[in-house]
Amino acid sequence: MTLFDVMAPTRPMAERAARQAVDVPVAIYGNNWCGITQMTRRALDRAGIEYHYVDLDRHPDVNRKLQLLGRGRARTPLVYVGGEWLMAPGLPQLQRALARHGVNL
Repeated sequence: MTLFDVMAPTRPMAERAARQAVDVPVAIYGNNWCGITQMTRRALDRAGIEYHYVDLDRHPDVNRKLQLLGRGRARTPLVYVGGEWLMAPGLPQLQRALARHGVNL
């Protein structure tokens, strides 16, 4: 069992009609008080990209596991895009990661 198996994002049951058809899983692990986390979420929302969000303040067990990925120095948000982990990505880095999977931001 891998670390991602424990924290695998799930897609929400209800999908909005305006969402892009995305076959790649996208997840954001962050905090409601984190400006970069909220900027990332707004960018994905505006682009209509479906993602799973985990608030690390509400899920400290997940936060501890993510610390392992960052060797104890994980910064938020951590964004998972189809097998890639991005630590506190800027929008250009997120855009490139999505583009590698055929998704436009």
